[in-house]
Amino acid sequence: MEPIVARAAERLAMAKHILTQLQLIEHWSRFGNPVIVGAVAYGLVVAPDIDIEIFCETPAIPDGFAVLQACALHPRVSKAQFANKLAKPDQGLYWQLRYLGEDGQTWNLDMWSLRHDHPGPYAAALVAPMKQALNDEARHAILTIKEQVLSDISLHCGSINIYRAVLDDGIRTTEQFRLWLDQHQTSELLSWKPKTT
Repeated sequence: MEPIVARAAERLAMAKHILTQLQLIEHWSRFGNPVIVGAVAYGLVVAPDIDIEIFCETPAIPDGFAVLQACALHPRVSKAQFANKLAKPDQGLYWQLRYLGEDGQTWNLDMWSLRHDHPGPYAAALVAPMKQALNDEARHAILTIKEQVLSDISLHCGSINIYRAVLDDGIRTTEQFRLWLDQHQTSELLSWKPKTT
């Protein structure tokens, strides 16, 4: 296994370990349908982040605080916070946990409570198309660029832009991606999905 792929696999294993330690899916399942999204869903983990969307009839603040309270009791959870963004473009309730890994690295767990009929865009809709579009070459390119973006502030952008560049426009190197960024809008709320062949 190539080193860059091995590193991603190790981070994915750590993300799954954290989810198990916190019983996060089980806690959220009491209030809705939790879906792991983002890099953990695709096996493209570079930054120490875990993203979950929870789809429910009506996002409820007490429900989320019940989950945060249960998780905050874990000795490796160092922070828990909440933001009401129902009236914002995200149209949801935002929850975050910080988890200190055994290796000393802090993981961010970002969670959104959304209505079942959320108009989008939302990340859960991207999971199946992304998995279908990824191949070994694209996966390697994405991981390479993501590692560089993490260490180079001039390249900072949402990961969805890296996916767009690699899967739609054939970008394969960091320098190609730097040029791509100069020519494309990189707003965070995008209704993008990979092009189908």
